[in-house]
Amino acid sequence: MAPSLGAWRDVEELPDFRHMSSMPCHERARHSACALQDVASAMSLPAWASRINAANLTAALDLHDVCAMASQHHIAGLHKTRGDPIASGVPQSLEEEAAMLVLAGALDFGASWRDELRSHHGKGAWETVKQGIESLSQMCPELKAEWLFHLSHTAVAMHFRLEHADHLTQFVSKLHSVVHELGENLIKQNVPSLAEYIMSLLEELRGDPHAAGKLIQDLADTFPTAFQDTAYLKRLPIYFYKKAQTVACELHERFHSLDDRFNFPDIEMLTGNVDPLVIAVLRRHEVVKTTWDLTKALQADTDLSTGGAAEVSLRAAGVAALEDMAWLAKLKGYPISPTMLGNYLWACGKSEAYANAQRHISKETCFY
Repeated sequence: MAPSLGAWRDVEELPDFRHMSSMPCHERARHSACALQDVASAMSLPAWASRINAANLTAALDLHDVCAMASQHHIAGLHKTRGDPIASGVPQSLEEEAAMLVLAGALDFGASWRDELRSHHGKGAWETVKQGIESLSQMCPELKAEWLFHLSHTAVAMHFRLEHADHLTQFVSKLHSVVHELGENLIKQNVPSLAEYIMSLLEELRGDPHAAGKLIQDLADTFPTAFQDTAYLKRLPIYFYKKAQTVACELHERFHSLDDRFNFPDIEMLTGNVDPLVIAVLRRHEVVKTTWDLTKALQADTDLSTGGAAEVSLRAAGVAALEDMAWLAKLKGYPISPTMLGNYLWACGKSEAYANAQRHISKETCFY
């Protein structure tokens, strides 16, 4: 069950969470999100998880179906959940495809620009990012550090087909900043390419029982703009590492049967992939609950400030809810992880067309 801190009557009595810095990334994410639920009332947070409703939703789910969908790989991994594989049909070596998946994870943002993107060229955020990733990878399959570093703002706009789109300049700037960071930090480490980076790292981690956690930590440390996903509520650090965890899941899913360097023993220990669509499903079933003020803000399509109490508490509540649901499913004898549940609820939400599910993403964030 989710970690418990006990009852804290006064916000000044809240514990110091700095001890979590020594935990593996996924444990840090799990512990901080779940522990936050115990102090949500004391902190007057605008969103929190309901354990009773989590139990009710778990009981209502077809857990056989959750397992079946996961085993068929219908909802596993970043590009598979989109239903549109990256670079399908494009010949690539394993190393090149692995590098492209890291790039895809780093650039997987932009949902709050979907209306502007559709008005520009009729494509949503993921379709736009996907075509840009494929264009970059086709131009330089190994994604060389010097090449990434020297790509101009104009060149990035061209690869993502966003030239002559003045209303999307901020989005292009964020894409460019992440691409630039990848190149710059690879150069600082004397690593010639993103392909070399990921394959060398996985060689070091081959057979390590904590390979996924160490991969996530290295991504966050090496490319903080893209992968360091941490927020603070008062003095409590809340960790997510959403995109880095997604990269680990995707690499494992795509290659673990082909190359043992991608077989991460701790992959089932990662937290669920909580994106706005998953939160929308959890809110619909009142598993994630919100104050009246936040409910009105979400209904009004208000962008939430990056790192603010609303955004952070929503995300943490979603992570904690999936932890509880996976724990309850395992009590019933089903080998279901939080990641499996998150992907399953994403698929359910997509099929029900939650039109406003992604409205509560701030345009200022690269993480959510």
